[in-house]
Amino acid sequence: MKVLMGHFTLESNEHVEGLTELDSFNLKFGESLVKSMYVEEIFRKNNIDIIPAIYADGHTAKVLSKEAYHYIHTKFLRAIKEHLRELDGIYLFLHGASKVEGLSEGSGERQLLKDIRKLTGPYLPICVVMDPHGNLTNEYVSQMTLGRCYRYSPHTDIKETHEIVAQKMIDLLKNKKSLVSQYRKLPFVLGGERSVSKDEPMIAINRKLDEIEKDPRILSVSFHVGYLRHDNYAAGSGLIVVPSDMRYETFANQVLEDLYEFLLSKYKEFDYHGNALEVEESVEESIKRKEQHIIVTDSGDNATSGATGENTYLLNQYLNLDQYYDKKILFAGITDEKAFYSISHRSEQEEFTIELGNGKNNLSQKTPLTVQLKQKGSLQQIFGDTDNYGETITLTVKNKPIDIMLISKSVSLAEYHQFEAANIQLTDYNIVIVKQGYIFPELNEFCDYAIMSLTEGPTNQKTENIFFRQIKRPMLPFDNINNFKKDGNYECTD
Repeated sequence: MKVLMGHFTLESNEHVEGLTELDSFNLKFGESLVKSMYVEEIFRKNNIDIIPAIYADGHTAKVLSKEAYHYIHTKFLRAIKEHLRELDGIYLFLHGASKVEGLSEGSGERQLLKDIRKLTGPYLPICVVMDPHGNLTNEYVSQMTLGRCYRYSPHTDIKETHEIVAQKMIDLLKNKKSLVSQYRKLPFVLGGERSVSKDEPMIAINRKLDEIEKDPRILSVSFHVGYLRHDNYAAGSGLIVVPSDMRYETFANQVLEDLYEFLLSKYKEFDYHGNALEVEESVEESIKRKEQHIIVTDSGDNATSGATGENTYLLNQYLNLDQYYDKKILFAGITDEKAFYSISHRSEQEEFTIELGNGKNNLSQKTPLTVQLKQKGSLQQIFGDTDNYGETITLTVKNKPIDIMLISKSVSLAEYHQFEAANIQLTDYNIVIVKQGYIFPELNEFCDYAIMSLTEGPTNQKTENIFFRQIKRPMLPFDNINNFKKDGNYECTD
């Protein structure tokens, strides 16, 4: 048997100027693609040949240019056309949060799957792994034989989810069934920082999903948080239930209905993860606390959700302090391509002046500094990706206990291997400020206390302040809905 495989990731934040071009993607083909998909061994063990299409990972960035999307889209479709007569199935990772310049569908993933189905027809098994922070529609989900997202945020189950979907796909190929994933949209928009898996109500929700999957009539069930960094008619949370046989379609839809009611009953429990504080309070709290290692996340400039990491606002709050209480501080990192390349020729221990910040607004105000170049290193991505994405330059601010990791590309520093590649020893610092929202597992393990600073910016955590024009209304938290009804209608108050 033969299965075609591909990967497409981009979280498009339309609140950041410009477009994401192809050179922002980590592109892989052939064996490099196969080894990046977590499931090579499972397929090989079952004597299934893998046909690689394209692996295109843009992580998080801006709206995708139509030229870049055309390249990725063409690579997928060309591979399918070339091998269609020999394919037994298609295995994909489609993140779900891209937005493409000028595309009426908006989502690159939804358009891609629609066009794939035009080639394959409705029945060829297509199994899709997704990130929970993506936006879905009934049409999109109905084109999947099996659709499933990660259960945990932060995403500690990436490999596990890929393997689960691969094994279920193999079972379907051996015991042939034509399945259709079932979908239900929920009437609320959530941010990832209010739906962290270690917090309620996500603990109860995931427990419920696990219980449902014990029923042999259900193959898979997923809760999709959704993605809120661009306006699109599909924005909002949703549910997928996949019956183990279409004989159980009615039962699967009853499960959807019950889950819908359960999620609505939990809506008011979604809240910020951890210690979420306004900016001034977060700075004061971090400086005055007694813990040895404190992480502060600059949540309005969250590079894991498409922000550029360029904002200097929080940096200036720390620079303006008079008292540091013997704390050593690291900003990891600040993205400033112009400043980075203006000093990339400098040597370690060299002292000079530099201006950080592009001055576009008060969040990225130009900040002149006298610094010493402490060290250089390599820039790596999150999720264990050890490919080289560029370089890092660590600067020490003169007469301040502050180091700044300067980078030329927007990357969130969240994992030990990234700091090691940058030649930074985390334990040297008492306060580490990172461009994230919720804290990632390895940093959470490292620190004694964590704070989410509610900064403004392209990833503003106050969902109720984000403006949407295209979404279905009424929708929480934007509208006052005081009574949910089982038929999906609501009673609203002005």
